[in-house]
Amino acid sequence: MKKNTGQFITILSARRLGLIPVLLLAFSVLLSACGGTPQPNATLTAPNPSITVAVQLSPVSITVNAGAAVGTGAPASPDITSTPVVASTPTVDSKFPTSAPQPTSTPIPATSTPGATATAEPVVTATPVVSGTLEAIDQDAELKTIKAAYDAINKHLFKQPDTAAILLAALKEVANITGQTTPDVTFGSDTEANWNSFSTQFTKLLNAASGFKYPKYQLARRVVNVMAETVGDEHTYFMDPASYQSRQNLLSGNNSSVGFGVVVTTQDGKAYIVRVVAGSPADKAGIKAGDQIVEYDGTPITDKTWVIIKNAAENEAHTFVLARSGSQPITVQVTKGVYTLPTVEYRLINGHIGYIAIRDFFLNVADETDKAMIELRKQGADSWVLDVRENPGGINVEQVTGRFVAGGEIMGYTTNRQGRDPMKVNNDLQDSPNKGKPFTPLLPLTLLQDDNSASSSEILALAVRDFKLGPIIGVKSAGALGYTAAYPLGDGSAISVTISEYESRGGEKVNGIGVTPDITVERTIAEIVAGNDPQLAAGVDYLEKIVAKKKQ
Repeated sequence: MKKNTGQFITILSARRLGLIPVLLLAFSVLLSACGGTPQPNATLTAPNPSITVAVQLSPVSITVNAGAAVGTGAPASPDITSTPVVASTPTVDSKFPTSAPQPTSTPIPATSTPGATATAEPVVTATPVVSGTLEAIDQDAELKTIKAAYDAINKHLFKQPDTAAILLAALKEVANITGQTTPDVTFGSDTEANWNSFSTQFTKLLNAASGFKYPKYQLARRVVNVMAETVGDEHTYFMDPASYQSRQNLLSGNNSSVGFGVVVTTQDGKAYIVRVVAGSPADKAGIKAGDQIVEYDGTPITDKTWVIIKNAAENEAHTFVLARSGSQPITVQVTKGVYTLPTVEYRLINGHIGYIAIRDFFLNVADETDKAMIELRKQGADSWVLDVRENPGGINVEQVTGRFVAGGEIMGYTTNRQGRDPMKVNNDLQDSPNKGKPFTPLLPLTLLQDDNSASSSEILALAVRDFKLGPIIGVKSAGALGYTAAYPLGDGSAISVTISEYESRGGEKVNGIGVTPDITVERTIAEIVAGNDPQLAAGVDYLEKIVAKKKQ
């Protein structure tokens, strides 16, 4: 999608998520996973889209409701020990329970707007919420939490981290929080010596801030957030307790969400809804893709002011004033609630093209893709459009690739400081007639991507290219190709660290760069408002010609 102003931000819902910055979202964000099938001791997560919010939280400007959490709905003081317990390995088991409720493939009604292509949202990172009762700082506890994040980065980042830059940024954040001047300190190349210097300056800053109080755990979390951002990789980011729990839920097959169920972008001073999730509160209220948000709870919304939309609590009603093409502004009341994000949606186009939108690489993505293919094949599908636009990634991309490629084939490599390991195609599904083999017959296909297609979506795109399955259509992808692990920090929060980056079978290493499409087609806001989808149209046109040629 072409974005003239601002950054495209997907803000569907909070899947019991807590990383919601003050003044940032009313819609919240969904935690998702990125990469392939989990390796032992590895958790695969969504990239950080590097969204930052200019919220100054200096000591003299903090407003905190005593004893109440601001924005997250989380307890002000998690029931945990004040002494962090740092695990040496991630805590997510690579074996997932099979009893968890699984969403199913969802046929897209024939009346669906072809322009509704955005999908499940990536995690949004910004300054962590400052919430809870102001109290004296427990310096040892806060420092241990910061040290846990520092150790996780040093031990597990796929490349040698710049500890000097990381700790300098951390020290500046401590100074900013406490209202002090950043000390003049030089960090070298020795990681232990650097830490000792940091901890000394950390203590001096807090001691100098006489009478300084801050909500429990929040100082360390803000510092860890800055440290993660300084690493400069989209898969390395801070997760508050609710975000971390959401990640665990996701990997166990829980796709439930709490939110309104919309995806928003801004352009030319306006905020637009570009996708409404089927069955979500917004969908039930009649909100449509292409609607412009004019007001929210009486506040005018522009590309600058839409971030003031407050974080709604579950079962809390809010009023939207929407401008819809061809009609007068309408007022809609939406109550934030629970709904399920689909893994896959599908429909038949022109009576013979099977359109499969992979919304997110959830646990059951390969099985649901296979089910969609079986059903569409029964309806007469002779070709496929795979749509991973706005898909932030997830797990089991090897199994999705296995719908089109024989198992055991090397599809790429994971690389880190320890070396380079092959990543292989996997045909193993849970209960499918195609278990252990690709879907047959192999039909022509094309893959649609955009600049918010990330991680597993990009790995799938590279596989489509390397195995010559068909062209990639759209614009350059997000450039977030890596495996991550979540390391608990002892205060209920965690840090996601990129433990390896991906190299394709064909030798492409595009982490931080993105996958270049074979056929470049952009999609503008004006086209979304009008219900047009030139990227899908290009895919359909390509397949029509291929199928017609085969019939000659």
